Amino acid sequence: MNQVSADFTYIRCLSPDDEKRIRHIPFLNIDSMLIPSPYIKDKTIDIDYQHSYLWEEEGEYLGYILVYSNPDKTKFHIYKQVTSPFGRGKGIGSAFMEKLATDVAVDSQVYLYVWEKLSSSIDFFMSKGFVYEEAIVYRKMKFYMMSATAETILGKIALEKNKDYSSAEELGKVRHDAKKGLKILFDMVAMLSVDNCNKVIEDINRETTALLNTLNMYEDQITTFHEVHIKELITDRVIPFIEVAEVPCEIRLILGSKIPSVIGNYVNFSRALINIVSNSLDAIREAGRKGIIEISLHESDDTVILALQDNGVGIEKERQKLGPDELPLFVGKTTKKGKTGEGIGTQQIFSTFGPANISIQSTVGEGTRWTVQLKKSSQKETLILSEMKSRYVMFIKSTEKIGITEASNRTNIAAFIWHLREMEIFSYELIYYFNRYNNVRDIFRNILLYRYGEKDFLFLKTELKKCRIDDEVIKSWLLGMVKRIKRNETFLQETFPFDEYKGILFKSYGQAMERTIIFTMDPETGNFFASDRKLAEHMDFVPYLHRNRDLLLRGEFVGDVRTIASPIHLGVWSVSTLDDLHDKLKSIRSGARQLLDMGLKSEKHLSFYSSTYNVCSYEIDTLKSTTLGEMANVKDNELDQFIISSEDELQGMVFAD
Repeated sequence: MNQVSADFTYIRCLSPDDEKRIRHIPFLNIDSMLIPSPYIKDKTIDIDYQHSYLWEEEGEYLGYILVYSNPDKTKFHIYKQVTSPFGRGKGIGSAFMEKLATDVAVDSQVYLYVWEKLSSSIDFFMSKGFVYEEAIVYRKMKFYMMSATAETILGKIALEKNKDYSSAEELGKVRHDAKKGLKILFDMVAMLSVDNCNKVIEDINRETTALLNTLNMYEDQITTFHEVHIKELITDRVIPFIEVAEVPCEIRLILGSKIPSVIGNYVNFSRALINIVSNSLDAIREAGRKGIIEISLHESDDTVILALQDNGVGIEKERQKLGPDELPLFVGKTTKKGKTGEGIGTQQIFSTFGPANISIQSTVGEGTRWTVQLKKSSQKETLILSEMKSRYVMFIKSTEKIGITEASNRTNIAAFIWHLREMEIFSYELIYYFNRYNNVRDIFRNILLYRYGEKDFLFLKTELKKCRIDDEVIKSWLLGMVKRIKRNETFLQETFPFDEYKGILFKSYGQAMERTIIFTMDPETGNFFASDRKLAEHMDFVPYLHRNRDLLLRGEFVGDVRTIASPIHLGVWSVSTLDDLHDKLKSIRSGARQLLDMGLKSEKHLSFYSSTYNVCSYEIDTLKSTTLGEMANVKDNELDQFIISSEDELQGMVFAD
């Protein structure tokens, strides 16, 4: 036996009983493309259940391989290999090949016959080391015999495992697979005849479902949530799963008409539904009675309500209580005598739908009812999410790799900075989506801790997980954007001197045309942090500048900072004495010089903030207007022009910031 490190968790040997069950699963009961007899090459071979395998997840059959072998176990004929449309993309076919090659002698011959028009199957087996041996013709269809040794198969699979595909390559692969699927469908339609129509139509249904599943799975890869047709998932996947279960079960369906799509993850939703039904079947088996599973689906305001009820053994009240993680105590812990299944399954269910959207009513000895609220996909919401998704995907794909190096010219570095700032401004939009149920400033502070405060990504992910939001996908997008922003800005900080690019770093915030950008600046170095006023206060940035608050400046601007007429504001936190006021004006003068050094025009208008805390009888004249150039060149003995007497009633007053 060959020793190969592989995960065959869901693979077990096929049995005659499994074959009987497979005959009742339409998506697995496919044989119209097979060579008519397994004995066409060798009359001495027979079914080899030891080397035939089944892929079973939570009681669902997602694929199988039927193998014949000779008495000496030196030749193995793969007579059937079928993967369910709902198992595509899991690597089931490759796992079967690796399992077979692992379990037989290294010099064993593995062979099969493939219809010439199944180009996708031919490509698959060639990628595993199979080569053409001969061709035969049956009913005007040409079949190729392909073969390889077990050693060759394992070698090819090992090479495949080491290959890492980029996003662009993945998209190309999906396009290729989709085109091949369409070609197979055209070929199947051309094959239709009176003699084979039933079988071919079954194959067409399977390949159509597989094509849609491939596209849905790719959409899941680039965005966590999109439109899911929940009614189709129930009829196409859940009901067939119940119908072929070993537990006798009556299905009662109450499906409303014109049920709209919901927002979710196609693959996760389908697996969660299977997990719920699988647990119901186990509970019915344990109850020892004929099962009844009722599935209902109806609309309610902006949600679709899905309910699944069984007449199994039920869940004890004690185990329905919420634990420290706000999940029922039974979640993550199996209730099955075989100690398999529900533990991971229930975790996946709650992770997919969200604890706030799930309610469970269960009575011991009577059964359990799961009720799940799914957010309805309205056209407006779909368009907004679609537009946001497109922008997110564009940003992630365009920054898959850092496109500049230490040797890059200034133009390319500037473009990189402007694009980085565009991503940051997009992240503001994502944060705004949390404002219905959360304080967005708290969320932004956690993001600052991750970006600059030595908190790791797990911290941010954990904190964001606590936040409630209608469209869960926004969490994933925000995490993805902030992680990419941190990577890029860290690269900038570690690679290029701040002084050389501080002007571009500052002016790039001008892309937020309709937003008020606030910033906190060190007037001595020009170092600064900035954000949308809706998300932050000036004080939020002070810890990351590593200086006393009263040595820093507060500022803000609206729109393109290069616009002359639009003023930029500067101010300080506190004024204690007249001498202190003069020192603070000198700091503002230094800040003006820094802004000029950043490339702002000297004619740019400058206005002043009221000081946050003032206990002096004098104050900066907030009605006084000047320019950056005038402020930068003002002499010490001319600073009094920006000072006025404070009104008595305002002394000691605190202005919030």
